[in-house]
Amino acid sequence: MDWMQETAEQLKKGAFLMVDGNPMTIGWGQFGVLWGKPTFTVYVRKSRYTHDLLKNSDTFTVSVPRSGDLTKALAFCGTRSGRDVDKMTALQNDFFPARFGAQDGFAGCKYHIECRVLFRSELTEQLLEDPALLSRYYAGGDPHTMVIGEILGVSEELE
Repeated sequence: MDWMQETAEQLKKGAFLMVDGNPMTIGWGQFGVLWGKPTFTVYVRKSRYTHDLLKNSDTFTVSVPRSGDLTKALAFCGTRSGRDVDKMTALQNDFFPARFGAQDGFAGCKYHIECRVLFRSELTEQLLEDPALLSRYYAGGDPHTMVIGEILGVSEELE
C-alpha cells in the first residue's frame, strides 16, 4: 500500500486527472471503501473543461508523479484549459496505456490509479456547513462535483 501513502503526500503538490486524453491538475482526492469497493474520489469544478468530459465518461485515471517530478507539466495543466489547447501535444508527453480498462495515464508518473465511476454529486453551497470553506471555495458560485470511482487497479510505472 505504499502507493496510497505516496499519493496522499503528492496530492498536496498535484497529480493528473486523466479523462479522454485531457490531463487536469488536481490537489484534492480521497481514498476509501464504499459499498465494499476500494474507491478514489475526485472533485472538479463545473466551469472546468474536464467536468464536461468526466460527466460523459464512466472511467477516469489519476496519474501520480514522483515527488519533485513533472512540476512544470503540473503547473501547465493547472493553468491551461483543454478547451483551448491539446495539453498532451503542447507538453510533448505520451500516454501510459491503461491496464485495467479505464483511461490512459500521463506517462512519466510513478502510479496510475484507474477508476470506474460509481457516483457523482454536485457540492452545492446549501450542503456546505462550514462558513470558512464556503467563502474560500464557493464564493464565485462555481461548485465542485464529487465523483467517486471504484479503483479497478493501480499500475506502477518504472523509471
